[in-house]
Amino acid sequence: MSERRQDPPRRGSARELAGHDPGEAIARVAMALPPIERAYAVIRFAILRHKLLTILDLALPEAGRVLDVGCGFGLWSSYFSLVAPQRSIVGVDISERRVEVAREVKRKLGLERNEYHVGTVEASGVEGPFDGIVVLDVLHHVAPEHQRPMLEHLVSLLAPGGVLIVKDITTDSAFKLKFTEILDRVMVGFDEPLAYRHHHDWADELEALGLSTRVVRVSDVLPYPHVVLVARRDGGPSSQR
Repeated sequence: MSERRQDPPRRGSARELAGHDPGEAIARVAMALPPIERAYAVIRFAILRHKLLTILDLALPEAGRVLDVGCGFGLWSSYFSLVAPQRSIVGVDISERRVEVAREVKRKLGLERNEYHVGTVEASGVEGPFDGIVVLDVLHHVAPEHQRPMLEHLVSLLAPGGVLIVKDITTDSAFKLKFTEILDRVMVGFDEPLAYRHHHDWADELEALGLSTRVVRVSDVLPYPHVVLVARRDGGPSSQR
């Protein structure tokens, strides 16, 4: 298979500077969390460094409905709302505790456009269409037989011209993959399956579902094999961004 373009996504127009500075947004999100979750946030923001956060932010629509799959404590939904206040973000997570924290962060930061639900996307009753869907470091925690049905359902929730952004781990470096696996095991233990896949496999899945897909490799000083897939559904005004 030929190598896909790996350029960062671009916007069609400059953003109006209505949101918070990225550094300020990170600090505000972290300070809105309880102490233990704040420490976790510091680690996660350190892993998803400014370059990677910028790529994700640029790939998302500046306004409209965005679905955050596996939203956790609401770190990314809060951040993406603070830097672009016209986004209305719906977060979904299977952990009731994490959703409770995300709702409290929403309250503290005054993010009235955001909402959070407990459960899987299917079970939570969340309905589309969405202008953007974000899946950050979630898919490799999903059993292989459930990955395709999950992606199919997410694509069904996309508005015409909407974008599905998958940030995950690729497998083209054995050393980086092992480094990531060790850290994942520290977080989730040894009972949960880890289903890492090469970014070409993810891109093939997304294109088979009818999405135009671009791959963005993101280098890091830490040995994380980051990859971002920006997959767009054809049609509608969002495709012209």
